[in-house]
Amino acid sequence: MTAGTEAGLGNLFGQGLLLAGRNLRLNSTADTVSTMLVFPIIFVFGFLALFQNLLRTHGIDYAQFLPPAIVVQWMFSVAITAAFFFASDRRTGMLARHRSLAINRGAVVVGRMAADSVRALLAIVVIIAAGHVAGFRFEAGPVASLGFVVLSVGFALTVSAGTSALGLVSSDPEAVSSTLHVIYLPLLMISSAFVPADAFPAWIEPFVRNQPVTAVLDALRALADGGPTAAPVLKAVAWLAGLLAVFSAAAVQAFRRAT
Repeated sequence: MTAGTEAGLGNLFGQGLLLAGRNLRLNSTADTVSTMLVFPIIFVFGFLALFQNLLRTHGIDYAQFLPPAIVVQWMFSVAITAAFFFASDRRTGMLARHRSLAINRGAVVVGRMAADSVRALLAIVVIIAAGHVAGFRFEAGPVASLGFVVLSVGFALTVSAGTSALGLVSSDPEAVSSTLHVIYLPLLMISSAFVPADAFPAWIEPFVRNQPVTAVLDALRALADGGPTAAPVLKAVAWLAGLLAVFSAAAVQAFRRAT
């Protein structure tokens, strides 16, 4: 091994971008394209068809309310895909190959994060475009719009850190994906994603209002709708910072033990 290829920010980001290209090429299948481009559009217009008239009777503009929920849903999808590919790399021996090469160890993580960021941005663009057709608008100006995108990608990368920890300790991608769907679906459904928190029974409403998915949703809606944004954004950022610290520590330990 050559020490010069393992150290330094230049190697970290240069090698990371090379691995990001490899990860994106693996993602560029017909199935992945349909999942990232077609399904979000189906979900936007499908949920609008189901709930728009019902929520309108409660004074809610569902075309404005829904797109942040679809964004969060697809950020979960990005994170689950990260775990799937880490588990695939472990099963095929590619992860062990990366560890044996004279490359910066952090480049593997940078490559995964960069690829996940691109996939998250692609999904956000598609969802916002579909939402715009339905009536979704950014009412708070360009800075808040940028904050919406940054927070969405930050959520995807935070969750990816947690899902990657699971992917790194498994060599069964399908089992990892199934397990993570079982975890994320209740968190999404028992949140303010598709209906307001006050639509839930009183006994579960406190959980709905105070769980991290709802915190992120509230912040995204505030950034899109205008009005007071500081409190919901700070709450979401605090949740993400805490979760990222825990998930990153777990992912680092999993990466060190992975073979």
